[in-house]
Formats: sequence, C-alpha cells, structure tokens
Amino acid sequence: MPIRYRDPATIYTPQDMISQVNVIYDGKDKGISIAKINWDDNEVIGIRWNVALREWDEADKMSGVKECLGHPVSRGYPTWFILPREIFDSNSDIVKKVKEVLQKINPQ
Repeated sequence: MPIRYRDPATIYTPQDMISQVNVIYDGKDKGISIAKINWDDNEVIGIRWNVALREWDEADKMSGVKECLGHPVSRGYPTWFILPREIFDSNSDIVKKVKEVLQKINPQ
C-alpha cells in the first residue's frame, strides 16, 4: 500500500478563516503543496509539507495503514502556513534579507 497523505484541496483548518482552497502545486508524498486560499475574505498563498519529517519514521504511515497529516498541524488537524505578502514584493526588507543570505550561500 503506498503512502497516503491528506489531499491539500480538503484542508480547511481553521474552518472559521478558510472559505476556499485552490491548489496550484501538489508535490505529492515527497514534497510540498502550495495553494491560493481565501483567508478571512482575502486571497493569500499558503504552503505545507504533505508528509512531515517525523512521519517518515512511522511504519504505519509509510505502509499506508495510517494517513500522513503533513506539516503544519494544529491540534491534530492539518493546516496551512500563510506566506506574508511582503515575500512577493521585491523591494521588501524580507526579500532583501533573503537575497543577501542566498548570495552568501551561493555566490554568483
């Protein structure tokens, strides 16, 4: 039986904040999912691991007996990490700092 993970299109936690999930990328059991989400009446981008790091050590999850919840999880329910809007602004301090770090890691 293959690894089972929660279909990202069905993750609506917290229910009072999320009214729509449109998955734009699903990396399956080896990756992440990214979705456009209607969060408190605002369109945002959410990201999550389909299988959490520690789930790889659980035999029942690796055999497909139990479903992987991924990461993040809140109170036992899979949820999304909402990316801050500043990440998409090339002039933001966040993007500038990330670029600085990346240039040090991988100088061109």
